[in-house]
Amino acid sequence: MTTNSNKQLIRTTALSRRTVLRAAGAAGVLAIGGTGLRAATGVAAAEETIIETCGGSVDIVVALDYSGSIQSAGTWDDIQGGVESFLEVVPDDVQLGLVTFGDAPNAFEYGTDNLLDFATDSNVSALKAGIPANAPPNENATHMPGALDFSNAILGAEGRDGKEIVILVTDGGPNYQNGIVGDGAAPPADDTTFIYGTFEYTGGSPTENGLAGEPGELAETTAVATAIKDAGRRIIAVGVGGDVAGFDTYLRDEIASSPDDFVAVEDPADLGAELEALISEVCEECLDCSDGGQLAKYEFACVETDPDTGECVSYDFVLEGSGDDAVTYTSGSFTSKAGEMFEPMTASFDTEYCELYALVKSGQEFEVQSFEDLNGGVTVETANDGKFAISFVAFYCTLEAAEAAMESFPSRGRGR
Repeated sequence: MTTNSNKQLIRTTALSRRTVLRAAGAAGVLAIGGTGLRAATGVAAAEETIIETCGGSVDIVVALDYSGSIQSAGTWDDIQGGVESFLEVVPDDVQLGLVTFGDAPNAFEYGTDNLLDFATDSNVSALKAGIPANAPPNENATHMPGALDFSNAILGAEGRDGKEIVILVTDGGPNYQNGIVGDGAAPPADDTTFIYGTFEYTGGSPTENGLAGEPGELAETTAVATAIKDAGRRIIAVGVGGDVAGFDTYLRDEIASSPDDFVAVEDPADLGAELEALISEVCEECLDCSDGGQLAKYEFACVETDPDTGECVSYDFVLEGSGDDAVTYTSGSFTSKAGEMFEPMTASFDTEYCELYALVKSGQEFEVQSFEDLNGGVTVETANDGKFAISFVAFYCTLEAAEAAMESFPSRGRGR
């Protein structure tokens, strides 16, 4: 038995391009080049094309509440339609799973031992068919911890160790009957068998007719959510209905991976649009950069001296002053001129931004290098085809800012 006790603007266009603006001193632009454009994808929205790719390993399990309170509120049609519209725009390189929960969790199976699979047309059709057409009338409980444990187990067994996400869609807090789930036996009521083990709960009620949000239920469900997050998986909690029956704060602070990972959907009719926005955010590989000034400047400088002679024995790129945390350098991430230890011809930097503009100085020459569709890193090159080593690199969000910085240097680049 297994027992588990500053959003930024999203970019989904897929551009791949590097351009270079060169200047000898401050003499102006000498060359512009660009290569390798791919077709742009659209942002998921009702009138626009679906997102075509996530560009990496993304595995998502949707944990969908179909408890009696949803039936009583008459919102199931909107919730079902919203989830189905979400499934239709998930890129087909994303793996999808589904867990529905009321009295107990129930995992959707594509086939034997297959609970997580790619969002192809046929698989999405199968998933949609697995969502009950009507909220079952006799689901008196909301077995949230069981649904989270099932989702986590599916990701653990069939996920690809990339981005692994549970999207919890609910209209309230946990309310469940104690017992073992996953063995198909009562209690709790309506239990199903589960191929990845069983889970025992003791914080709930003796029957499925308890009150939602009892202290033991809240604590036990929080513990399950914490274990999922500690395992490196992300929980996005989507609360449907005004104030989610009083559990907004609980879902935001105790269940979701961060406050930004709680989405309040006051009108259930808006669920589809909110979930489509979520997949845009999930598939994002980078952040848009909006700062108008210099993000960071790295000088190639001495980092170690001989204690006896005072001579420099090691050089590397060093941050000048304070810099943006989304542009960083790892010691030794440069390649040097053949036969020389400290004559950098290239330098690599880590970044969270979608695009960057680098002002590179080599000898007395300057160059603005432009990078788009970044996926975690950028490598700048010497500004003069290998004649002189890089002496500094400064990063900017916009081409205009980088060009202005280049033009601010005195003629022939003398002085800083």
